[in-house]
Amino acid sequence: MHDQANDLRQLVRQDGRLTPVHGIGRPKLVAVAGGKGGVGTTTVAINLAVALARQKYRTLLVDGDPDGGDVAMLCRLKERYTLADVLSARKTVLEAFQAGPGGISVLPSVWAAESISDCWASAAARLIGPLENLGSHFDCVVLDVGDCLNRMVRQFWQAADMVLLVTGAELTSVMDAYGSIKVLAALDKSIRIHSLVNMAPTRAVADDTHDRLARACRRFLAVDIASAGYLPADPDVKYCGEKREPFVTVVPKNHSTCLLRRLARSVATTKRKDEGGRLRLRTAQRTIPNAA
Repeated sequence: MHDQANDLRQLVRQDGRLTPVHGIGRPKLVAVAGGKGGVGTTTVAINLAVALARQKYRTLLVDGDPDGGDVAMLCRLKERYTLADVLSARKTVLEAFQAGPGGISVLPSVWAAESISDCWASAAARLIGPLENLGSHFDCVVLDVGDCLNRMVRQFWQAADMVLLVTGAELTSVMDAYGSIKVLAALDKSIRIHSLVNMAPTRAVADDTHDRLARACRRFLAVDIASAGYLPADPDVKYCGEKREPFVTVVPKNHSTCLLRRLARSVATTKRKDEGGRLRLRTAQRTIPNAA
């Protein structure tokens, strides 16, 4: 068995230059993030991907959470190739992904136990390049990036056409979401951020949660965030999570499923950030600028 940590360390010693991204026909890239753990980021990412696939969009779900690896478990995938194989150039994305639930394709992640965070900045750039050139195979790529704010995840946020920031309604969760936006807004204020209030007791509470977060971001960070809606606290969703099945397929008439389908339609129709231009990727050691 290959030593994944050793392979990935080699990435930072290499040049890391990427193939230019084609502005036409590339898949839409959506990063699903959380201000903190436990807000349901992975559940949202999986079900969003399945909802997109059920609307006839060819969808790839990538587990890009450095502390994660939960996507494979929740999708009931057998251990095969992972993102580590792609990052270490043993396999391409097209060779490594697996068929997942609900018609999606999944690139799972199994991370090395020891910290190799210095590699992740170059690893992110090396992943974004191939993903951006999968337009002939996929319409949408959903990246589950978890709640980390390391250099790798920052590059995912910057490259995404849309960042879906999942938060709970409680004050600590909102503060953590604000903290994430504050860190990333310092890099790039033009990142398209949409908040999704998950496990909200009522729609009114969800609306108030978004409003408080949006006001704080506008006032103190000069950043506008849009609302992506909410998902209610739902026993059916919890049950499906325990059974490791997407709720959008198990309970298709459920209110949460209807809301998720609506979100998927919104995601699918969001304009790419480089529409009318090209997303320029630099070397792995540099940040990814916005389209001109």
